[in-house]
Amino acid sequence: MADFLLPVNPQSTVPLYEQIITGLEDAILAGQYDDGPLPSTRRLAEALGVSRNTVLTAYDRLMEQGLIATIPRRGLYVSSEAVVRMRAARRTSRSATRPIDWEARLPEPPPTPVHRDPAWSRAPFPFVVGQPDPGMFPTGAWERAQREAVRQDGLSRVIGDAGQADDPQLVRQLCEHVLPSRGISAEPNQVMITLGSTHALHLLASVLVRPGSVVLVEDPGYPDARTIMQMAGADVVPGRVDEDGLVVEDLPADLHGAELVYVTPSHQYPTGATMSASRREELLRRAGAADAVVIEDDYDPEMTFRGIPAVAVRALDDEDRVVYLGSFSKLLAPGLRLGYVVASPALVEAMRARSRYVLRHPPGPMQRALARMIASRDLARHVRRIRAHYQGLYEEMTRAIERHVRWGPQPVPRGGLARWITGPPGLDAGQLAVDLRRQGVLLDPGEPYWTTRPTPRHHLRLGYQVMPLDRIDEGVRRVAAAVEDQVRPRLVPPPTRKLDVPLRGRSS
Repeated sequence: MADFLLPVNPQSTVPLYEQIITGLEDAILAGQYDDGPLPSTRRLAEALGVSRNTVLTAYDRLMEQGLIATIPRRGLYVSSEAVVRMRAARRTSRSATRPIDWEARLPEPPPTPVHRDPAWSRAPFPFVVGQPDPGMFPTGAWERAQREAVRQDGLSRVIGDAGQADDPQLVRQLCEHVLPSRGISAEPNQVMITLGSTHALHLLASVLVRPGSVVLVEDPGYPDARTIMQMAGADVVPGRVDEDGLVVEDLPADLHGAELVYVTPSHQYPTGATMSASRREELLRRAGAADAVVIEDDYDPEMTFRGIPAVAVRALDDEDRVVYLGSFSKLLAPGLRLGYVVASPALVEAMRARSRYVLRHPPGPMQRALARMIASRDLARHVRRIRAHYQGLYEEMTRAIERHVRWGPQPVPRGGLARWITGPPGLDAGQLAVDLRRQGVLLDPGEPYWTTRPTPRHHLRLGYQVMPLDRIDEGVRRVAAAVEDQVRPRLVPPPTRKLDVPLRGRSS
């Protein structure tokens, strides 16, 4: 077969015999003739469509190089010693060249995101964030929805290239069933399906952010949102967060000149705080006065365990300046990568135009299957089931923290799937995470969530989405004990050393 793979081009200015020599050298160095003879001159000439004299000339040159030799009554064979020398010479030649310097050509990489341990499922106390519990995934309902998605009459629409359009059935289900539960009224031309919130933020940054644009973010806040805006050229300004979310009243009237304000009002990321109703209204008032766009990332409002979910900021907006981001990552699984944007039709159209050059649309079968889950009420039943499950974990986390965390009160959020813990002064949460990993306890240090510099180091985040209920108390106890062990030398003053020195009195 090697005979027919030699690259010979009769139209080339390079003589045919030289082309044959080069092709045979490459084939020999690749080991194609290690175990057998080379083709005869007649056979190779016929295979390549050249004269036999041309092949004879090529073979003569290779014999002069010592690369091949004739063995009587057996044919032409490769000289193994010559091959070794030739391979070494080629390696030396390649090493003498200067390879392209990719590090010099590539931009500086973005900041390292929050670390996610790939082996989290093997840890006995995985207080990790953002990972699903496989046992809670609605496997039967999802399989049924996928089967129905490809059995419908619109199969060509589901599996075909839809250009920049989303699945109309999914958009309709969002407008009629999902968004009204958040108090939002939307038309189909105000909705765009995305590959989750990160994709939506990237598109928004590409459309709305220019070098030097000011973006106000919560601090601490969602690291990916901050990084995406910075990569687009924005100047990111931090806004303080307390138990009621972003402290809007602390902000100047012009919002520091911000063109965009990014907030997570249902469960502030990462503290879990719910923005109060008065602050939501004040945020809209100030955004209107400053002509700023508000990006509302509403990633898990269904996970509210005390009271009812607060009305979305978008639902209070009369000026169409709030861009609402929704996601199915917490409800179903982050691996499905499905979310959506609700915004002005003009902004949605601009985002679609940009998305075309990144991806045309999220996978059609996934969109249609999700539409079927919503329409059949399977998604609503699934949400009720996981909400009850996660509420049990939430209550156990609350009790465990109250029982074991003794250095100061910790605010109890109304919901969410993680707890933000403020440690005592002097705590190094990064080192704490390293130390606890040896005990099988995984947690997130709080440092990556901060925009403020120098970065506070005494916060940590405990996710409980995949924690077994019966291990939460022991896991929190280990975390609290490790915190106290680390800071105790700083908190306990050294004992006063009593010197036994006789008093010198007046001699009598």
